[in-house]
Amino acid sequence: MLSLRIPLRISCSAAYSTVAEFKDPIKDQAEALVARKQTEAKKGRVQSWRKPVYVAPHQHVFEQTPDFSFKDGRTVHVTSRKQLEYKLDQIRLAKKIVALLKETEEVETVYAREQQARERREKEEIGRRPMAKGNMNIA
Repeated sequence: MLSLRIPLRISCSAAYSTVAEFKDPIKDQAEALVARKQTEAKKGRVQSWRKPVYVAPHQHVFEQTPDFSFKDGRTVHVTSRKQLEYKLDQIRLAKKIVALLKETEEVETVYAREQQARERREKEEIGRRPMAKGNMNIA
């Protein structure tokens, strides 16, 4: 007959304890309200505790342009919703860039005008000051 020995490990304090385990309901409620998300382990030289500075969007070539062309040179119109969204997004970005460049040019012209006005005022102030008669000694 085989005898199986199963080791039992009972701590002395748990074996002779007469105090019932106390569960804190407030702590349990607070723990239930906390949303804990599992962080995915990243391989390689990536610091998972920092957010990346910039992550470039990956666009497949066929999402930007169609995967065919006509031999006679006709333009190919949009063939999918992703291509349409891509083209509209590019147009929106181009309009925004043009508007920002126009604002920059306006600011540059205002700055140049202010610079000229300041130089003109400084020349006028110098012209209003009394001139020195002379400070050379005749020997």
